[in-house]
Amino acid sequence: MNALYRMFSPQSLKSRLALILTVATVIPLLLTGYISYRWIYIVQTEKIQQDWLDRTLFERDELDRKLDELARVSQLLDVEGGIGRDVVQFISSGTPYERSILYRNISQSMANVNFSNPNLGVMLYYAPGREEPVLFPNTDAKFPFVPDSMKIFYKQKAFVYYGPYPSLNGDNKNEPVFALLRKLEYGKGQPLYAYIETKAVGLEAMFAPGGKSRSAGGASYSVYHVLTGPDGKVAYSNLESEARIGEDFAETNSAYQTFRAQGDHGWTLYQLIPNADYDREMNKWFTQFMLLASLSLALGIGFAWLIWRMVYRPIRIINREIRRFSNQQPLSDVPATGLTEFDRILDNFGQMSHRISELITDVEDKEKRRGQLEVEKLLVQINPHFLHNTLNTIQWLARIQGQANIARLVSIFTRVLHYNLGKKNIIVTVREEVDAVRDYIDLQNIRYDHSFNVALNVEPEAQDVLIPRFILQPLVENALYHGFDEDEGGAIEVSITKEKSAILLRVKDNGRGMPEEKQKELFEDDDERLRKSGLGIGLRYVKKMLTVYYGSKSELTVESGIGLGTTISIRLPDTLEGAEALDTGSDRG
Repeated sequence: MNALYRMFSPQSLKSRLALILTVATVIPLLLTGYISYRWIYIVQTEKIQQDWLDRTLFERDELDRKLDELARVSQLLDVEGGIGRDVVQFISSGTPYERSILYRNISQSMANVNFSNPNLGVMLYYAPGREEPVLFPNTDAKFPFVPDSMKIFYKQKAFVYYGPYPSLNGDNKNEPVFALLRKLEYGKGQPLYAYIETKAVGLEAMFAPGGKSRSAGGASYSVYHVLTGPDGKVAYSNLESEARIGEDFAETNSAYQTFRAQGDHGWTLYQLIPNADYDREMNKWFTQFMLLASLSLALGIGFAWLIWRMVYRPIRIINREIRRFSNQQPLSDVPATGLTEFDRILDNFGQMSHRISELITDVEDKEKRRGQLEVEKLLVQINPHFLHNTLNTIQWLARIQGQANIARLVSIFTRVLHYNLGKKNIIVTVREEVDAVRDYIDLQNIRYDHSFNVALNVEPEAQDVLIPRFILQPLVENALYHGFDEDEGGAIEVSITKEKSAILLRVKDNGRGMPEEKQKELFEDDDERLRKSGLGIGLRYVKKMLTVYYGSKSELTVESGIGLGTTISIRLPDTLEGAEALDTGSDRG
């Protein structure tokens, strides 16, 4: 796991910056590219499909128009108000003159029809049973006309559509045509038919050899056509291997993309495009997209490299100056990095280095003065030791001379003084703090020739808990000097209890109490007031000690009111963290 973390989390800023900039460049490009590719792919696919379908629909509509044109032209050849009426008279006439007139008129009318419809091919009347069944053809070419041998496309009442097949006109036999054979009813008991061909103009792609076609851009592609009649049989196909004429056609070959369009009379036109030709345009677009994406990626990485160089080069300059400073070499004249922020950092570093040099010089001067301060400290310590020795001498003299009260007073005062000024640790047990309070109370009783009513209640579980020195005595001192009037007695209750993981120190008096503004003054320094009260250790000192050693884990509260007495409570954790490190047991005397 650590190896993987080191592999994907380089340690140097250079590596991380290069990695982050590369990732920041590549990921947006990949996401944007994927989304763009996805949507453009869908659009392109739909466009290509729609283009091929439109081509199929165009050829379907073109073929529908040609077949409709055959039906419309056949109306001109009908016996009811058309050329067919003259043809019937020609067949029925017995005089040569009348026949010649009719022949000329019919030929002229046929020519007019052919002229007004230039896409028409062979056009004639067919009267089976006559010695010459083919009447009035619009071509001089001789050809056999046997309808039964022609390929039927589909039938519609009196209409029979043929094709596609080569024109009956020998001069245009390579040109595919569609044809209509319409039966004309004229009541003589003999059948008469009108035959009309139409050229496949506009449908050249359908009859291209081998299905080869060319796009507007000149590129060649293959598209095969299959034409089926209403019965589903193949009427035409230039893909004989997949669709044979006369057989049923099934759209099941996965090698082709098939598009279909159905005509008005039930026939169906299919276009089959090989997958390679169908995907050619998509592949061309994909190639262009990948080239553009690669160019964008290269530009993005290039800009990321420029950003990396722009950030890393000033950092190298700053690092060089730091090394010079750490090796105590003079700073060089650093050229501007070209970036305001880094130039400001270099300028600030120069100012800081000069300031550090000045501070080092100051520290060296202070170290020289430190020895002098140690000597002064020893001189200061002489006074407490001299005071202790003097008090011990007074105590023994009083005992020798039988002054028991004086000896007791001096003994108690010596202990109190030793607890305050002697070689005592700043961290003590609750037991030691309580003993010091007892000595303090005894000293006050002798001093004022008065017995203060102070009750000390300490739970055994709390005796060995470590606390800072002098946090209980100021509470008792405050109760003695501020809780009662001079002419009245009072009671003070000191209780120390253990509560789960905490210890509670409480000093309660039944004195006169104090208003809220007076409570705030308890934590303020007042030299005059300190001189009047005991050893002069105020509640502000207690609050400061709690803050230093316990921080927010301690709680100091004052509850008081006029005539209700005063209760000061301290709640502390029962464990003082780092007590050994906080108190080294040095001489504080």
